[in-house]
Amino acid sequence: MSYGFQSINDNSFVQIDSDAPRLCLLTRGAYSGVTNASGVFARAITSQDPPLIFIRPDQGGAIQVPISVWFTGGPGNWTSFTMKASNVNSTLSGQYFVAAWASMGTASYGLRLWDQNSALIYDSGAPAVVVTFAAGNWTYLGAEQLTVGKRYIWTINRALGVGEYISLNPFTMNCHNDATGGGCALGVDFANGRIMMYSLATTAWTDQGHRPFLCAKLLA
Repeated sequence: MSYGFQSINDNSFVQIDSDAPRLCLLTRGAYSGVTNASGVFARAITSQDPPLIFIRPDQGGAIQVPISVWFTGGPGNWTSFTMKASNVNSTLSGQYFVAAWASMGTASYGLRLWDQNSALIYDSGAPAVVVTFAAGNWTYLGAEQLTVGKRYIWTINRALGVGEYISLNPFTMNCHNDATGGGCALGVDFANGRIMMYSLATTAWTDQGHRPFLCAKLLA
């Protein structure tokens, strides 16, 4: 940067940079429900694009498979998200946090920074989000028969660590397939230490185009 503000810690890691906004926690909470589960934001998210949702499903029991994710609200006023379980009458429950490459005023005291366009880029009350793992090398496992259609399955051999969450946004779009439909779902197999991706359709291509997968956790 040629001018502005920058903070570097003892390990030479840039913590604050007025030219490069960090990924910030905006709000967090829990979700639960049967068939549908929603997370209602404690406050509206004012980003223009839908915020990033990171979830950590509750452990125990069958693998939770949320599919058909949608947001409530619109640009500048995102208020909640909802997921549908791929198996009707299945339970979805866990924790979530919402993040964006921008900040929102949360702290009653501390430090705030604005850019040249008067956009808030740092607030000391919005903890940093750290991406801990990123991959796109899904391995195709096969398919299982459902009452209607099939569920095609891919995996990444990566156990979800303590305090880690998974990014939901890349899985809000359909999987590649050569038939009508093909919703995309995400699951965490805690027992076998792996992440699962599913496509619900009558057929599917086994190469999913390396759909990105992210793990992240909070610094504070």
